[in-house]
Amino acid sequence: MRSLFWKIFLVFWLAMVLIGAALVILALNTDPHRAQFGRHRQALQQQGQELVAAYEKGGARQLKKKIRDPKGASRSRLFLFKGTESLLPGEPVPPRPRRLVPLALHSGEVQIKPGPHGLWVALPLERDYTLLVKARPSGRLEMLLDPHRLGSRLLITFVIAGIICYLLARSLTAPIAKLRRATRRFAAGDLATRVQGTIKGKDEIGALAGDFDLMAERIEDLVGSQQRLLRDISHELRSPLARLAVSLELARQRSGAEAQSDLARIEREAERLNEMIGQLLSLNLLEGKAEPAKKTEVDLGPLVRSIVEDADFEARNRNRSVVLRQADPVVLQGSPELLHRAIENVVRNAVHYTAEATAVEVYVHHRENEPIAIRIRDHGPGVPEASLEKIFHPFYRVSEARDRQSGGTGIGLAIAERAVRLHGGTIRARNPEDGGLELEILLPT
Repeated sequence: MRSLFWKIFLVFWLAMVLIGAALVILALNTDPHRAQFGRHRQALQQQGQELVAAYEKGGARQLKKKIRDPKGASRSRLFLFKGTESLLPGEPVPPRPRRLVPLALHSGEVQIKPGPHGLWVALPLERDYTLLVKARPSGRLEMLLDPHRLGSRLLITFVIAGIICYLLARSLTAPIAKLRRATRRFAAGDLATRVQGTIKGKDEIGALAGDFDLMAERIEDLVGSQQRLLRDISHELRSPLARLAVSLELARQRSGAEAQSDLARIEREAERLNEMIGQLLSLNLLEGKAEPAKKTEVDLGPLVRSIVEDADFEARNRNRSVVLRQADPVVLQGSPELLHRAIENVVRNAVHYTAEATAVEVYVHHRENEPIAIRIRDHGPGVPEASLEKIFHPFYRVSEARDRQSGGTGIGLAIAERAVRLHGGTIRARNPEDGGLELEILLPT
């Protein structure tokens, strides 16, 4: 069971249930009448000895006076026997309770008989005396505490305990649940997420909420500074690149044929640098979003088909091809531009690394109640298992086989991952058993 709420609730509630069950078991293994008599035994023993002393000193008259003494008055009826004869002849003794006297006298043990209005007890004393007592009815407090009469009260107690445990567990876990939701929003890119207004209190959880806000504010400042720096640098680089392009064209016009190859190399590097700056700006823009600014209906079939056709046209110049193997009809809500960029970057990345005379294979399939799956597979050298998650980090490069000779910038997959995540989807990579690399994009419908 993973829920902290249910763990706290069940631990407290089960503890109370076990305590109640233990009390019930103890009560069921105890004679309730003897338990009731046991609470008064010492007082009755002392009272019986006083009555015996009064009788031996002044006879039945003194005994009767002692029984009716206001100081010793109680809600109990008392009879003193010598052998089996009552020492108060004028006081009638009920026949059924009277039968307890010889039993107590011969056994030497207390005899108890419950009655409709109380408990009759025959208590053997010294020198063949026996005290017959109708014990007073239990008071309300005694009845409340009597374990044999708990029944429905225990059930009510367990229900109340369950409600209290529920409220306790909820009060402990509700702030943690809010903090968890805030953490997920923050991880999804909403750096403005704060919890101080929703989680109140001066306890440890309140302090944790304050620390979360401090951390979030600091990270937001750092990321904001990084994005501003990246944006400013990218814009500043665009100006010298534009001047370089103009100077390159002038140099072409003024130089001879022997300089053309070098100038072409300079032009390619300048274009590559310009492409990298554009991708940096795109990545910087995506990092600051929590979701696409505008969502419309996107038909994935035509979108993927156009990407495959364009990529295949370029790949054929390098003795490679791009093939759409499966294209299930799928329509979803999203940004056509971001989805186009994400899928295109993955396809072009596959074209870079697939072996010559092989095809990059693209699949779009969807089943009811399942996410949309877009799979792009190449037949290149693959990626080490330890790097499968890292290839979506900006500028990350795998040392084996996938180096700068491929012509990539190391940003395309990072842009694809951010664009997919903005749509609530995921992208993952794996190495098929027969070689190559397969990237799978999962998008919610």
